[in-house]
Amino acid sequence: MLVRLNAAALQGVDAVPVTVEVRVDRGIHFLMVGLPDSAVRESQQRIKSAIEHLGFRWPGKGITINLAPAGLRKEGAAYDLPLALGILAASEQIELDGVDRILSMGELALDGTLRPVHGGLALAQAALAPDIGPVILPRESAAEAALLDGVTVHAADHLREVVDHLARTRPLPVLTGDLAQQMAGQADAALEPLAAIRGQPRGLDAIALAAAGGHNLCMVGPPGAGKTMLARAMVGLLPPLSLDEALAVNRIHSVARRSGRTDALVLQRPFRSPHHTISDVALVGGGSDPRPGEISLAHAGVLFLDELPEMPRHVLEVLRQPLESREMTISRARASVVFPADFQLVAAMNPCPCGRYRPDAVHRSRCTCSRHARTRYLERISGPLLDRIDIHLLIEPVDPKLLLPESGARGRLERQRRLEEARTLRDQVLQARAAQWARNPSGLANHRLEGNALHEVLALGRKEKELLTLCAERFSLSARSHSRVLRLARTIADLAGSDTVKTDHIAQALAHRRAGQTLDGEEDQESDRTLFSG
Repeated sequence: MLVRLNAAALQGVDAVPVTVEVRVDRGIHFLMVGLPDSAVRESQQRIKSAIEHLGFRWPGKGITINLAPAGLRKEGAAYDLPLALGILAASEQIELDGVDRILSMGELALDGTLRPVHGGLALAQAALAPDIGPVILPRESAAEAALLDGVTVHAADHLREVVDHLARTRPLPVLTGDLAQQMAGQADAALEPLAAIRGQPRGLDAIALAAAGGHNLCMVGPPGAGKTMLARAMVGLLPPLSLDEALAVNRIHSVARRSGRTDALVLQRPFRSPHHTISDVALVGGGSDPRPGEISLAHAGVLFLDELPEMPRHVLEVLRQPLESREMTISRARASVVFPADFQLVAAMNPCPCGRYRPDAVHRSRCTCSRHARTRYLERISGPLLDRIDIHLLIEPVDPKLLLPESGARGRLERQRRLEEARTLRDQVLQARAAQWARNPSGLANHRLEGNALHEVLALGRKEKELLTLCAERFSLSARSHSRVLRLARTIADLAGSDTVKTDHIAQALAHRRAGQTLDGEEDQESDRTLFSG
């Protein structure tokens, strides 16, 4: 007897429908075709033990299994459940009504218990096809799959429950999920790191500017100045995830979980901070079985790269393309997959190898590094990568007097005041974002404006054009830098509540991009002041 069932194979962050064909006829063999990997081929022993544990018999006949399409590699133990159901139905031990429409996936234990699989949300999306009906998944995987509208998701803990459900003797419960309700109340919790920052007003202004327009940021300062705290606090300033963004983020994180466990959904914008020894494959994704890298796990959130010059140069260089295209294409001999990578880059670094250099003459003697050593240290980061960073911020050490909090009632009042200030700063960022969504084509943030769409929202006057032309000639701005200065100036104007971009907004944008070039002396700073004062 021949039985057909539905399953799915993960390809990147998407799922491709797979047809499981099981035939039981004369002979004594167990043959599986359709490019199964070792985990799929080893399923025979797990399925046999689970079937016999339920009181059924293992067919003493020839079992032929085909996983179509045959040219798509099938990986993992998630095919145990449809294979077990197909063997039971093809051997006529059970009658499964409507099994040809149901999509089922799950790993079987030896006693028939279902173990979770990764990519539950992506698997549920495969069931949106018109010829595929409800989805049956292990309970932990079904919890995230239920977030997708338009798909009926059943949760099961055991093979026996699935058999009873398909035989219509004991239906499985239908899971529902309300992602919007679960995300409610997350915004205020994200303000705590922001309220904890002390003595860094310029740092707070910089992360607010970066969050308002989606701009990349690089902070340069001595160790312990608060660069990491500022980067973590930036997530609290970003707008809450939309439903589409939340589904995309959770789909990526679900696929990346090799164990399949979904202990918690991602309800805030992700913050990823990989160690500086990370490999290029771990950063951008890939491998023989392509998986999302850190840039995809940071999709719709922040990717924080601390100790930037300590990272291998070839690792940093792979960031160039995804910073522009906001996606990462991994090409292999069998197929190509595309991972979303629309992240904000926040980088942090010391000004020199010893970390104590400061550009002002008063404190410069504290540094033990020669100018040649500082130059070599900074040259570890390529110019094309720095050109893709809009805001360069010099971080000063925090005054030790500001690090001692008040105690008792005064401490509680101070904490409440800081929370209110953080909430006010976030509201300013959200108002700037709202203005961009209402004004920009297709509701894009400023950092995504290009070409005519960018120039239409700028509407520069004569003085603004003259200043921009003068700056482009004076600082030899590339075409990319020219566009990024305009985007940053538009965000500065949005934060100031201005409908038009003025000369001081352009000057501030140039100053933010030039800040990282003043570590070798004050000559450039003096020339900048002369230019902008004119």
